[in-house]
Amino acid sequence: MQIDFREMVEEYTPSLYRLAYSYCLNRFDAEDVVQEVFLRYLQHKPQCAGPDQLRAWLMTTAANRCKDLLNSGWRQKNLPLEDVHASVDHLDEKIDMESAMAKLSSNLRGVVHLFYFEGMSVNQIAELLHLSRSAVLSRLFKARKQLQKLLGGD
Repeated sequence: MQIDFREMVEEYTPSLYRLAYSYCLNRFDAEDVVQEVFLRYLQHKPQCAGPDQLRAWLMTTAANRCKDLLNSGWRQKNLPLEDVHASVDHLDEKIDMESAMAKLSSNLRGVVHLFYFEGMSVNQIAELLHLSRSAVLSRLFKARKQLQKLLGGD
């Protein structure tokens, strides 16, 4: 499969950015993750049979990079300035879908994002994140319950 790199970047950047942001909750980290995914593509030149396989490779690489970033020692010891400010003003915070999603763990956020915002099936998510189908369903169930509590309703 021959694809122009510029076209690929234009086509997949929005999806990769949304996925990375759903994990990192920081636009700067999300932008870095997207850039790293495309750099890894150029370095490794994965052989993809079609657009679905290419999308899966890109999304898997982005999800894995996000997990690495979130588990890094530096990240765990430092808080972004926005988080410090948000923790001071948490009483004034209006609960909406975005802030409710931000309160989910990154594992739950990622699955919810892929299912609802990227339109992926449970089987596709399981394959992408190297999870069992039941693990994906379990995470979706937990996320829905937590979101229901946070949003105060159905």
